[in-house]
Amino acid sequence: MKRLFQILFLVTVSVLFMNTGCSKKNVDNESTLARLYSQYKNGQIDECNWNGKKVYSAGLNAYDAGTEIYDEAGVKIGACYYATNQVDAVCKELSDCETVYRCDNHITREPAVDKYDLGK
Repeated sequence: MKRLFQILFLVTVSVLFMNTGCSKKNVDNESTLARLYSQYKNGQIDECNWNGKKVYSAGLNAYDAGTEIYDEAGVKIGACYYATNQVDAVCKELSDCETVYRCDNHITREPAVDKYDLGK
């Protein structure tokens, strides 16, 4: 009986440690996001849909900097430079965009965001 309680105690403690330990967020396209973060850590990254596929819109924290659109593999598929009127069609076809990263002190004065812990 004592042995049974020891086993139950060890199992319970093990389960608690597994559930409370450091957990990594499940991130699709982790390497793509890491590359985008390294380039746009002083800016913003949005996750969007385009033609049924996940794409990323990323821009630096500067007025008139524009944004660039990347596919899931991190390949640039478009650019949105409204200040110079160089706007690819994909820029107007994005939907369901969600900000997954925004630096501190962003020019929009919106709060910092780091949904996937890219900065850690």
